[in-house]
Amino acid sequence: MKLAQVHVFFYPRMVGGAEWYVYNVSRYLAKKGHDVHVFTADRYEGEQIGLSEEEIEGVKVHRVPLWLDLTYRVKIWKGLRKRLVNGGFDLIHTYDYGQLHSYIAANAAANMGIPVALTIFDVHSLIPRAYYKTVAMAGFDKIFARHVFRNSTKILLRAPNLLEAILNMGADRSKVHVTPSGIVDESLKSADGNMFISKFSLNGSPVVLYLGRLHPSKGLQHIVAAVPRILEAYPDALFVFVGPDHSNHKKQLVKQAETLSVADHVAFTGPVYDFQTKMQAYASADVFTLPSSYEGTSQAVFEAMSQARPIVTTNRGGIPFQVRHGKEALHVNYGDVAKLATSIIHLLGNRRFASKLGENARRRVRKFAYSVLVKHLEEIYQEMLGKTDG
Repeated sequence: MKLAQVHVFFYPRMVGGAEWYVYNVSRYLAKKGHDVHVFTADRYEGEQIGLSEEEIEGVKVHRVPLWLDLTYRVKIWKGLRKRLVNGGFDLIHTYDYGQLHSYIAANAAANMGIPVALTIFDVHSLIPRAYYKTVAMAGFDKIFARHVFRNSTKILLRAPNLLEAILNMGADRSKVHVTPSGIVDESLKSADGNMFISKFSLNGSPVVLYLGRLHPSKGLQHIVAAVPRILEAYPDALFVFVGPDHSNHKKQLVKQAETLSVADHVAFTGPVYDFQTKMQAYASADVFTLPSSYEGTSQAVFEAMSQARPIVTTNRGGIPFQVRHGKEALHVNYGDVAKLATSIIHLLGNRRFASKLGENARRRVRKFAYSVLVKHLEEIYQEMLGKTDG
């Protein structure tokens, strides 16, 4: 199949889990012999990304100039429709209903008479935000989304908890499939956490790890607030934050740690994009925690599962679909600092139970390996094309 994948960013600009998903799906499809083309924005915050035309791991990448680049979600693409129409594609797959590129892709596919798949990572009006952003996102959900849904042949959800919301937004149930994010198969190999500890000169034990964007929505302020309570039980504990700084949140976290007199127990490594180093980061953790306000699903949770880490996370969004309370993780309510602290302490003090959660998580995450997920995606593509075999 000749496939067009359309997403706002692509490797090496990995903003979050959505970018990792598109990157991995694209390269796994290319490995299986498909002719995969990715159309993506040519710059990020005014800076050029990669080459305008290049091939990455068998994926042909086309970086499209922008007429307007205001925010992650407000971009006007130059010539995207023409490129899609003239590309001779069998199928177009676009990501995120709340962006102009999906509107363009869905319309182009409809006019060409070819199928289009739409992947929904999150329902934007469900994500806790500032009021003015919530109003804007509700507009996307009520107006913009309906048009994209109408022109989509299939609508692919990362987690089943999103289904009710998109049906209320006007999606046709018969079009919907659950196609979760996942892990690259290599993630299941055990990594050496000591190499990560050594590389970043981290001093302290046990290690409580967060990996992802440094952003207020992730609940990182609640981790820092829990540090004094955890130090009462484990006075040498180290809390490691791995990821890029968004909204200048690192400065707020550092100030909070200084105010609580725990700054010596909090370390920031910056972003880690190298795969092996990232796996080593997970392996270094005695507990992985993600006390987020909302996740469609979490790439970091999947990756922590692959390294058999005990996990403390919130029961928001699609997380309960990934890890079940008491089986693969412990769930806490968002913002409950006391419960977050006691849950982390419980896992640090009960290594047998923590190990059981981690091993359960590793077994569960195997069904989310990309080799499995891409096979399912191929079957959906074949159905869209009216074929019964490859």
